[in-house]
Amino acid sequence: MRILSLFLLFLILYISYSVADPMISEVYPDTWVKGDEDEFVTINMSSEPGLISLSDGEGTITIIQEGNKAGKIIIARNGEAFRRVWGHYPDYEIVNSTLSVPEPAIKGKFQLANKNDELSLTQDGRLIQNISWPGDFQPKQGQIHFSYQDRKWDRRVLMAGGSNHVPDVFSHISGVVFVSPDCSRKILEDLLSEAQNEVLLNVYEFTDPGFAELICDAITRGVKVTVLLEGGPVGGVPVDEYPVIKNLTDSGARVLMMSGSDEEHAPYRYDHAKYIISDKKKVLLTTENFKLHSFPPSGYSGNRGWGILLDSPELATYFSDVFKEDINGPGICNASGRFGEVEDPSEELYRPTFSATTFSDAEVTPVLSPDTSYLISDMINESRDRVWIEQAYITEYPDGKKNPFLGAAVNAARRGVDVRIILDGYYYNIEGDKDNDEMVISLQTLASRENITLKAKILYPEKNNLLKLHTKGVIADNRVLVSSMNWNENSACFNREAGVIVNSKTVASYFASVFLQDWSGSELDKTPAAYGASNKDGIIQVIQVLALGGVMVFLILLYRRYHR
Repeated sequence: MRILSLFLLFLILYISYSVADPMISEVYPDTWVKGDEDEFVTINMSSEPGLISLSDGEGTITIIQEGNKAGKIIIARNGEAFRRVWGHYPDYEIVNSTLSVPEPAIKGKFQLANKNDELSLTQDGRLIQNISWPGDFQPKQGQIHFSYQDRKWDRRVLMAGGSNHVPDVFSHISGVVFVSPDCSRKILEDLLSEAQNEVLLNVYEFTDPGFAELICDAITRGVKVTVLLEGGPVGGVPVDEYPVIKNLTDSGARVLMMSGSDEEHAPYRYDHAKYIISDKKKVLLTTENFKLHSFPPSGYSGNRGWGILLDSPELATYFSDVFKEDINGPGICNASGRFGEVEDPSEELYRPTFSATTFSDAEVTPVLSPDTSYLISDMINESRDRVWIEQAYITEYPDGKKNPFLGAAVNAARRGVDVRIILDGYYYNIEGDKDNDEMVISLQTLASRENITLKAKILYPEKNNLLKLHTKGVIADNRVLVSSMNWNENSACFNREAGVIVNSKTVASYFASVFLQDWSGSELDKTPAAYGASNKDGIIQVIQVLALGGVMVFLILLYRRYHR
């Protein structure tokens, strides 16, 4: 009992001590700006009066903390440089650049080193906090290193200009779920055709001329349209995106790109999100870019992709805030288009299996990368019955670091959860030495060695008459992730990605049906009567039969020659 009392007393004193003490919460030592003139330190101040000192071992900054004025203060190197980057002045500056920002008392030379430095924080001569880098965090150019209440640094990557959203949950949400190539195009066409006031569109690549025309028609009806595209996608901006941009801008749309350079460096490696907000009440999120093979016309082949349309003003407001924050951040420029060839539609026919399905009374949690991508691991960790994963690809992180999403799935299998993983078998995902087929073999070997409930397969898309598997989805019990996020370090930690976790039996059942068809790899009816003579599998089979017949005839003639 005495030990318990002492423990409780210690806990109370610790909590009180922690709440009252100031704390270094943000450090930005290695900036995009030449000379690091906008470097800064943020201190969360206590409500207790006292003398606050911050030292880097060579210089010391002293600030008199008045009572009952808790909050945070920002100490920047150059107040004017800080304002140019961040849009407002800091609380204090070290270099006398403007009369708008006071200078603290400084002894010695105080300047943050990029790669190796330390900071100590004291109050009235009592050491409160000591941090160092590398040590508490690994320094990286353009990264704001942060620690809040738990004093653990860099729980996620926060690059300069990036957002720092926290998890939020929305209840009683209704909507529609759909998949490509079966039934996706009509959902998107209807959304654009029915828009009356405003459309906000964020997508990695946009090459579909039909969708561009629908947006132009909406502008003619008086709809205000803003489009955000990635300015430097892998392989460069597609040539068939330029005519789409020209058509949109000529019609009056505001078309922006996230790219930037040097001091206007974009906060994300890629803007890889894929969503539309219509009339401040509907949000469409998808795994697919706005391309013809991503949203093919009905009856034609394309990517396997997942999508969801949410009817919720609250969710529309949430994603609108994210969108507006991104377009008003650094690295944004106006997009310019030009005449050129437009994207050609697929000629491969496809027999749809799935129709769009409505749902209601769902619980929806937005998932943003890099802000809240860890929610994917949390969802898998909380699963009890099944974790079914359908991904374009999965890779481990560089430098020997483990992929946390994959690690969560393996651990789920170790506790007896039915874990199944489908990866894409399109040629560029299986021709390398360390891609999807090697990942599947590795997972199968692990499952066999540990005797755990983990299975993995490659989906060869031609078996389902698909172009490729482009999905980034997870079914964990009755929760479903629909997201733009690939399972690699860039997507989880450095890209702007957007998705949702939906808690709904209806939604889970719908995508489970899609998953099971893809898992089975069952071929659809692809006879010439149904799909025409362009079917490659049919031609190959005919050639194989003729070749086998020719070999048999040759063997018969050879036998007769020597056995007359």
